[in-house]
Amino acid sequence: MGRWVIEAKGTQQVLFHYCDIASYQDNSDILQQDLGGGYVRCERCAEKFLPASEPGNPRLLLRLKRNE
Repeated sequence: MGRWVIEAKGTQQVLFHYCDIASYQDNSDILQQDLGGGYVRCERCAEKFLPASEPGNPRLLLRLKRNE
């Protein structure tokens, strides 16, 4: 299983997904955001993350990290 971590980089919120089965060719494009459901899903491991609802609906940048 992977894990999800939200970090603040300056004023921007970045959601990192550490995926156990991502290959070296994979990039952040395998992270898909479902606009209707609000969750983010990894196409490799099918793990989902539902961010907490916050006022102002902050945008998250999606980044993939490979677990080594």
